[in-house]
Amino acid sequence: MGLFKKKQVDKSTNNLEFTWNPRPINKGKETIDDMSLIHAPYKNYIVTKTGFLVAIIEITGINLELLSEAEQVDAFDTFNSFLMNTLGDSSNEKQQYLDMTMPVDFDRYILSYKKRYLLENNPERKRLIASYIYDLQEKIRHNEMSTKRHILVIKEKIKESSLLALESSASELNAKILTYQNRLEDDFESYDVQAKKLYADEIQSILKHLINFNGN
Repeated sequence: MGLFKKKQVDKSTNNLEFTWNPRPINKGKETIDDMSLIHAPYKNYIVTKTGFLVAIIEITGINLELLSEAEQVDAFDTFNSFLMNTLGDSSNEKQQYLDMTMPVDFDRYILSYKKRYLLENNPERKRLIASYIYDLQEKIRHNEMSTKRHILVIKEKIKESSLLALESSASELNAKILTYQNRLEDDFESYDVQAKKLYADEIQSILKHLINFNGN
């Protein structure tokens, strides 16, 4: 279910055929951007150099170890049914699934503690809050705490190089996202699965992780 698989297209009717090829960095003279498939962000999506608009949906996982054998079979059958409904034989839809282990995001907790530190007048409490901040920062620095994230990547073709076509693709992709969210949550209702569309800052965090860049 590769997202970026090359497709054969009719060049006479498509102005955004696959003409870009990744290449290795040439002795420091080329950048990651030169190699990247990403052209630019647009709202809460990604525009690729191959003429697609891409969205990311994060899905909560199912702990199969807590399920009986029959329940595990039912979970897999439900997922197969979801795939058939969204990728049926007559569909040209493509999906990409990523399971990533990422560091736990402590930024909001650290910011909250820093605000408490500035407002605290008691020296003992101030030192205690400072120790919390230091401990969390050390956990981040050493990647001591991580979480598993389950990502679904979907896309929509941008039919031509124009703002109107881009906005049209964004509207179609947003409708597709809502359909996927509803199907996932309805099909897996008994497993309490939730599907969430990721926004620009969340997508940026995923991309930074994929290229091992922490943004500091």
